[in-house]
Parts: sequence; structure tokens; C-alpha cells
Amino acid sequence: MDCVRAKIFVAGSTKSKSIRIPVALFGVFRWARRIVCLGLILLLLQVGTFFGYNHFLQKATQQHENLREKLAELSVESNRLNDKMVYYFEQEDLLHTKAGLPVMDHSVRELGTGGEVLPEDLFLRSVSQSAALIAEIRESTERLENKIALNQSSFMSLDNYIDRQQKNYRNIPSIAPAKGRYASAFGHRVHPVTGQIGKMHYGVDISNDPWTPIYAAADGVVQTAQLSSSFGNYVVLNHGNGFLTKYGHMTRYIVRPGQYVERYQVIGYMGNTGLSAGPHLHYEVWLNGDAVNPLAYILPNDHAIE
Repeated sequence: MDCVRAKIFVAGSTKSKSIRIPVALFGVFRWARRIVCLGLILLLLQVGTFFGYNHFLQKATQQHENLREKLAELSVESNRLNDKMVYYFEQEDLLHTKAGLPVMDHSVRELGTGGEVLPEDLFLRSVSQSAALIAEIRESTERLENKIALNQSSFMSLDNYIDRQQKNYRNIPSIAPAKGRYASAFGHRVHPVTGQIGKMHYGVDISNDPWTPIYAAADGVVQTAQLSSSFGNYVVLNHGNGFLTKYGHMTRYIVRPGQYVERYQVIGYMGNTGLSAGPHLHYEVWLNGDAVNPLAYILPNDHAIE
């Protein structure tokens, strides 16, 4: 075996001692040094990994806690929105009742969403509070979306119904067709010109100065605009739904048959034409072929059905 000779001198003495060291031992020393250095490196890596892991773990834990708090806030907000939808449904039911429409079955609004919950989802909900909150918020959101969609559909139907009714109301006579004094009522009377006793007066007379404007009592179409021996210059408006209004003794009418007119539109001017004892408007309202008292279709204070 190859060896290396080494002398060892004792301090303060001339004596020395020679020893032989195998060359192979130096290789063992070199490997031992490498192993120690590698061990130190691994130790440093382990320490760094430990502190890094703790840092990221704390950060992830904090983020998870923040997420959980945010989810809890969203859950509270979702419940608040659901309570608000309950209020809107109550208002919707009230509007339906006022309009004489059937109220929607409440159970329809509470229909469930989604389908069968998968086992893995159930497991996540059982082991993770955040997963359970997420699932709850998702389901609550889907229910709200369904309720909002139903609410929008219901309000659209209600709006269409009210719009149709609004158009119908526009065709119901509801204003005084002229300003002035009511000179003769609806019913039997003595004719002021012919003197006939018990003559049926199918309208009311409104007296005022000549050329006082005469207005359409509701939206409609001019059915007649002509000169009559008894009514003089007169106009008949067809409002639909069985309603007709008649205006007589005008100085002049300014509409033509087939013309569409709107409530408050001037159709002529007060006069004294035909069998008339003075300037006035003779005004009649007919419903389904029968004359009715026009005063029942004149709202006070110049209000109108809109």
C-alpha cells in the first residue's frame, strides 16, 4: 500500500517521530469534506423551505379567511336581495289586484334550481365552510335570477294590460265638451221651440257665447259631420266599445267624416243653428244604442279618464 511518511516534532525538544499515512486516507478525507459541505447545503435548503412554507401558509390562510369573510358578506347580501324581491312581489300582487287580474301562484316563484347534487360536491360542502358558502350563494343567485325573470315577465304582462286599458280609457267620454251654463237637463221636457210637451231630451244643453270652442269628449273617429234641420251643424263621434257622442247647433264644425280626433281637440264652435232658441251646445252620449245621461260621463273640475 502506498504511504506517505510524516515526522512529528515535539515542541521544546529535539526528538521527533515518524509515522506512515496511507495515501487512500487522503481520498476519504476529501469525500468526507464533500459530504459535510453537501449536508450543510441540504440543511440550508431545508431551513429555507421551512420558513418559506410557513410564510406562504400564513399568507394562504389569511387569504382563505378573507375569502370566507367575503363569501359571508355575499351570503348576507343575497338574503337581503331575496327579502327585497319579496317586497316587490307584494307590490306586484297589489297591482294585479287593483287591475282585477289573477295573482300569480307564490309556489311558482319558489321553484328550486339545478338538479341532483353530486357526492363530491356534498363532500366538499361537509369539509369546507367556504365551499358550502359558495354553493349556497350560487343556488341563492339562481333562485333570484328565476324570480327576477318571472317578475319581469309578470310586469310586462301587467304593463301591456294597463296600456290596453289606458287606450280604452282614452275612448270613454269623460269631460265637458264646452264651457258654459247647463241650461237643460237629460229627460222629458217641453221643447223650447216647438212647445211639444213631454218631448224626450236625449242630452244636455250648455249655453255660452257664439264661437265658444267645442271639444271632443274622448278619442274617436268622426262618423257624421253635416247640416241637419233639427240639430243644425252637428257632429257624431264614434269612440268604439259602443260609445257615441253627438254635438249639435254648432255655428261651424271643423272636422270631416273618417277623421281621427283626440280628447280636448276642437271639433267646432258653439252656435244657434237648427231648432235652437239661443246659442248653445246640445250634447248627447250613447252607449250600445241607448241614450244615457251625459252628466254621468262628465268628471268634475275638468278631469278626464286617462
